[in-house]
Amino acid sequence: MLRWLVALAAALLLVASSASSAHAQSFDTLLREGNEAFFRGDYVTAAARYEALGEAGVDDPDVHYNLGASYARQGLHGRAIVELERAVRLRPSDEGARAALDASRAIVGRRHAEREGEAVVEAGAPFGEALFSFLSEDALAGVVLALELALSAVLLALFFVKHERARIGLGVAAPLFLVLLAATGLGLLSRRGAFAAGPTAIVVRDDAALREGPREEASVRARALEGERAEVLSRDGAWARVRLGGGREGWVVAEDVVEL
Repeated sequence: MLRWLVALAAALLLVASSASSAHAQSFDTLLREGNEAFFRGDYVTAAARYEALGEAGVDDPDVHYNLGASYARQGLHGRAIVELERAVRLRPSDEGARAALDASRAIVGRRHAEREGEAVVEAGAPFGEALFSFLSEDALAGVVLALELALSAVLLALFFVKHERARIGLGVAAPLFLVLLAATGLGLLSRRGAFAAGPTAIVVRDDAALREGPREEASVRARALEGERAEVLSRDGAWARVRLGGGREGWVVAEDVVEL
């Protein structure tokens, strides 16, 4: 009986290992095919391969960057902004991704300037989020934890340290750590969307109709610009209620906005 159980466990481990290896090979194949398509100028195929990786659960800054670059080469700069923002969030130090993101934002701005006579595309992150944009969300959470521990240690030391100069130093350090903790804590909350009315999204269709209700027959109250930042307030089937800059609010086709 024991031998049978050991054999069964070994067989299950072998199957799991084989499945994991097959998944890794399929991911490698998709990435290789995507890269090959990109370098030969087939950006549609490249994007399809990178999209497949994303649909399979791969959340990698290089994949997001490659997909964003593929979209940008097709002129789909709203979608490029989505992927490049994702890449920057995962790897804030990636100057290449930041430069590509700025380039796509500049292009949609010029498009609207040429058509409308002005370029008002609110695509950048809010101030609270942008302030700590050089840190990933995980790194920012680590800083918050470290500051919490440091502040706790300083406050605890105040109860035991008797030397006057040491107490003065601790008394100065405590409010400093408190201010830093408050600032980074607010930054982390902002990064996680705690102060937003809904998930942050990017408009990926140019001149998307902002309607009074979730139906084609509803009157159009405004137009959303490609690359513009939005908050998704609610969803109703194939429609999403969004809030844009300037207090504009209404319903758009759900496919016209992509959450970050």
